[in-house]
Amino acid sequence: MVGSCRLRKLLLVSATAASVILTSASALAGAPAPTPTPSGPHPEHQLANLGDFKFENGDVVKDFRVSYVTHGKLNKAKSNAVLVMQYFLGDHHAYDALIGPGKALDPEKYFIIATDMLGCSSLAHDITTGATNSGLKMDFPFFSIRDSVNVEYKFLKEYLGLDHVLAVMGASIGAQKAYQFAVSYPNYITAAIPIAGSPVTGPRTRWFTTTVMDVIALDPGWQAGNYETNPLTGPTIASRVFAPYVFTERWYAQNVRTAEQRRDFQKLWRGIFAQDARDLYYDLRMWATFNLGDTPGFGGDPVAALKSIKARVLLISMKDDQMINNEEIAMTKNAIPGVVHVEIDAPGHSGCCGGNPEANKVMDQEISRFLARLK
Repeated sequence: MVGSCRLRKLLLVSATAASVILTSASALAGAPAPTPTPSGPHPEHQLANLGDFKFENGDVVKDFRVSYVTHGKLNKAKSNAVLVMQYFLGDHHAYDALIGPGKALDPEKYFIIATDMLGCSSLAHDITTGATNSGLKMDFPFFSIRDSVNVEYKFLKEYLGLDHVLAVMGASIGAQKAYQFAVSYPNYITAAIPIAGSPVTGPRTRWFTTTVMDVIALDPGWQAGNYETNPLTGPTIASRVFAPYVFTERWYAQNVRTAEQRRDFQKLWRGIFAQDARDLYYDLRMWATFNLGDTPGFGGDPVAALKSIKARVLLISMKDDQMINNEEIAMTKNAIPGVVHVEIDAPGHSGCCGGNPEANKVMDQEISRFLARLK
């Protein structure tokens, strides 16, 4: 995910049932979608050094870097910047399906900034600073969604020199960051577009994310997280714990029926989690512990935090999402002033992250329409 968490060996779509599984499975909040064919020259991968970065717990990491790419140009008024933030196991290519001429994120209209999040779990090293590429291993501070958003803000404000951003968007963990951005920096953004994300990680999702962490840590090569050689057995097994939460029961009944389909599905998931185990662990912890209400001033109440949002919000949810339940979406849309809500009929959480053509089509249309109305 050039240093990225993106899986580079996912198979192309075909008409076979096996490839239907591969294509759909890659579109989940925990896995990047197949990279769409670029509509223009591939942007240069860049690294920004932010100097010292102070975490909420007071720890400081020196020479903190942010990995990113940009599409399009900043206009004279500096009013067309859009930040896109990755999902778990995604990277700065997470929204390539929505970027291009005539698409929602049109480089002729917007200056699109796509970043790799704090703790990116790629096996590469030229990515945003985390536990492994910093060399600190388990001495690296455990971080929160707010820490990750603070990194993005520092990068935009101090490194890129942007005094305001038109919109921030992201799916799953990226959606949680979009909520947090709107609460932490209410006057810095005009709009937020959270996709398939909750303002608080619910008990069921917290249970399975912490279970995935425990499975990773059971690997004999884990060594309390201070390994030298990246362990793969724990993450491989953990991927099978993660997978059932991505799709609906009906999807499994239709697409993972035969022995061949099961083998293909298992093979895909082994590849999806073949990333840095330590950074996977840190990112899962960030996800599991998120509550927008923990933002200072809201006393742990996510509804109060949501009600404080000044930005215009396009909330996109997925029907029958196994990670984000209907009650969480209802709470969110009832609390945010003036929210626009769109529900996409996709096979659960899997529709959020680029690999489902029908979901992509709806997102492209709705995001394009929403951005066009911003002033």
